[in-house]
Amino acid sequence: MKNLFTLFILLTAFPIFAQVGIGTTSPDPSSILDITDTNRGFLTPRMTEAQRDGISSPATGLLIYQLDSTPGFYYYDGTVWAPISSGGGQGWELTGNVGTSPSTNLLGTTDAQDFVLGTNSTEVMRVGNNANVGVNTTNPTAKLHFTAATLASTPLNEGFESNTLGTLTSGGDVPWITTSVAGEYNSGSIGSKNDVIIKDQNSWVAYTTTIPASGGNISFSVSTDCLSMDKLTFTIDGVDKEQWSGYAEPWEIFSLPLLAGAYTFKWEFNKISNGTFYSDAAFLDDIKITTNASPTLQIKDGNNYPGKLLTSDANGVVTWKNVGIDEDWIFPIGNSDADQIYHQGNIKIGDDDATIFNLHVEGSKNVGIGSIEYLDEGFSTLHISNGFAPITDNSVDLGTSTNRWKDVWSTNGVINTSDKRLKTNIAPLEYGLDAILKLRTVSFKWKEEKVGGFVIPENEKENKLGLIAQEVLKIIPEAIQTHQWKEYEENPGVLVKEEMRRIGISYSEIIPVITKAIQEQEKEIRALEEQNNKLESIFKELNKK
Repeated sequence: MKNLFTLFILLTAFPIFAQVGIGTTSPDPSSILDITDTNRGFLTPRMTEAQRDGISSPATGLLIYQLDSTPGFYYYDGTVWAPISSGGGQGWELTGNVGTSPSTNLLGTTDAQDFVLGTNSTEVMRVGNNANVGVNTTNPTAKLHFTAATLASTPLNEGFESNTLGTLTSGGDVPWITTSVAGEYNSGSIGSKNDVIIKDQNSWVAYTTTIPASGGNISFSVSTDCLSMDKLTFTIDGVDKEQWSGYAEPWEIFSLPLLAGAYTFKWEFNKISNGTFYSDAAFLDDIKITTNASPTLQIKDGNNYPGKLLTSDANGVVTWKNVGIDEDWIFPIGNSDADQIYHQGNIKIGDDDATIFNLHVEGSKNVGIGSIEYLDEGFSTLHISNGFAPITDNSVDLGTSTNRWKDVWSTNGVINTSDKRLKTNIAPLEYGLDAILKLRTVSFKWKEEKVGGFVIPENEKENKLGLIAQEVLKIIPEAIQTHQWKEYEENPGVLVKEEMRRIGISYSEIIPVITKAIQEQEKEIRALEEQNNKLESIFKELNKK
């Protein structure tokens, strides 16, 4: 015992610079102190939290075991006392733990602090002390709160209400200007247009911006008041996207999706005509460029397709579905914007009343067709904004023998194609005065005459003038329509010649016969005049004798 005491005095009195082994004569070379035992452990200083905090100027790395307030090993990291493990148990291992209990073990904090997860030294997820979970947000305000990495934005929202072009640039032969003239703006009280312009001049306005990877959209309101040859052209990076022209054109909203990239949007009005016509102007208003938010949440269950909604059952189990009235909008093949979709049942636009029509547009509504054409509802009349023509030349009829037009009103009459280059087997007309003399002209009243769905009373019917088709058929059959060619849905691509329910007269076919009759009659008149002149000469000679 005396020898041990002497050794202790020597060890504590003098600095030791060699390795020390307790319970071993060969301490590990990497250690400064190697304690070896098989049935006893190393006991660190034990104290309460208050006693720990009472240590004066603790050295960095100082180790103690705390007895209260979350017991466990603590070390001083140079600033605060930090636990080595919580609750006196194991720490969470990178490869996982065994023997855990969900009632006592947790990954997180034991005080009123948020729990933060991160990667690359950047926070990506936070569990708030109020149990709200946030992804890409430091302040989650709901039980599950997602924030997109790139938020939606509006780089441009120009309505010209400041009476300036804002951040848009302008150029050309004449500048682009703002206007407060009624009809020259779409909303608010100010719009924009080209300044006074003459033949072969142009005026433009432009804007440049960058659209992120999430894409975006551009929309604007446009109108024109000019000749059709003078045009407003919208381009993106010099590529034509759309053109507008025409007199007093109604305001149109144009919209286009945008992919990622840097773009220059340009609106240029070019005047080609010589002289002043109407306002000689194009008008712009409500230019808006928006960017989309980046994808925030992706849920795949095999039912995910464009346009579906995430729906829940009574137990809160969710899946992607077509919901409500949209369940009868069906893709026969595919599911993209380019694929065909059809609807089972009638469709009504304008209100929610029932309809008997396959497509019913209620109220004073316009139905757009293409970029500028539209149908407009009048009172018992359907108006069309532009010319109306068949898709294929010389292939379809306007009306049938069963469904006829009552009256056709025209400013310049009906023009029949009569180009010699389109004709063959041209021969002199056989019909003439004899055929015309055989025709019986009549006046008559229609047995049934209607205006829309209303039947005109008998005493209000008007006398009509014309011919009887059955009689004309025997004299000039070419002027009578008795058959028509028809294609049936059940046998597409095959034309069937059918007898008409009602036969009709093409009065224009009789005009050449009348012309031939007049020519023949004129010839006879001239012959009679010549004969009469000869007889007068003979009569005068006889009188002289």
